[in-house]
Amino acid sequence: MRFFVRTLAVLIVSTAAIAAYSYYVSRPVVDTNWDAAPPQLIADPALALTFARTASSIIRITRHKGDDVEGVDITAGLGDTSDLIEAYARLGYEGLAAITGKTVSIPVHDLLLPVDFHYPHIAVGTNYNEHAEEVYLNDPPFLFPKLARASVWNDPVTFHPRLDFEAELAMVPLADIDSPDDRVEYALVLCNDFTDRWTLLRQLDFSEPMGTTGFASGKGRPTFLPAGYLFVIPRSAKFYEKISLELAVNGVARQRFTASEMILKVDDIVRQAFSHGGRTFLDGEEPVSLLPIGFIPRGSLILTGTAAGVLFKPVNIWNQDFYLQRGDRVITRATFLGHLDNRIE
Repeated sequence: MRFFVRTLAVLIVSTAAIAAYSYYVSRPVVDTNWDAAPPQLIADPALALTFARTASSIIRITRHKGDDVEGVDITAGLGDTSDLIEAYARLGYEGLAAITGKTVSIPVHDLLLPVDFHYPHIAVGTNYNEHAEEVYLNDPPFLFPKLARASVWNDPVTFHPRLDFEAELAMVPLADIDSPDDRVEYALVLCNDFTDRWTLLRQLDFSEPMGTTGFASGKGRPTFLPAGYLFVIPRSAKFYEKISLELAVNGVARQRFTASEMILKVDDIVRQAFSHGGRTFLDGEEPVSLLPIGFIPRGSLILTGTAAGVLFKPVNIWNQDFYLQRGDRVITRATFLGHLDNRIE
């Protein structure tokens, strides 16, 4: 009897300790104050060109004011193409900047995906030191295929148990990358890399290289990749270092970081993608490739990783209350890149 009582006491104390520690590590790691309506900045056109797309037009954006954007309708000046990436290949930075047209004001709710992104995408895990530390991974940054198709900036996200967020800067090659030595120009887009952490953990095989199991399935659900309505083409390759990202859930800030803090830069990611081109990744039991056509096509999304502040901690996976719930509203925003507004349904 005494042994039983002692065992029960140890179990109760251990359970209470795990629960307390779970709450402790699940606290926000940033100042939780959140400005619901900050000024939205558009990059100086001398530094970067900003574009958006509606169902019928391409707009070079000059101003973002609350629920509307202003700019120049360049649709007619693009001739027979409505593809910004193709137009950039033909006209270049100066050519796109020189197109004139009617000044228009467009509600943000009318904006679609700015380009037709090539599928599938390439993503990086633990590319920020603090995020690696919070999920207890000592592995260097690793790559995996992001198998969700890009969805519109304000589309709902489908609920799954242990659903998590990751604010990310995506780089979009403006030309095909045929070899690890190619150097191309990139556009910038804001994304959120949502994750079904429960599926990811169940399928993760620690005996295999990190990223090859669990990640394709856990991050590849439909609706798990909302992408921003602004497509920013910088003049300088280092422009991305000016980008600050932040994310809030139900008006409480959870992430704030600057893209300059990433470990692998885009050229490093490309080199690693080609080095892993023959590696097998698993989507459940289905083998998939990081480079299914052998190169990185223009218009692909290269997701560069997230910083600290995600919901997942290994010790809190036992309790759904630590994760996103139906009805939660996740807002992601970034300097010069607009915002995402996604309801969990």
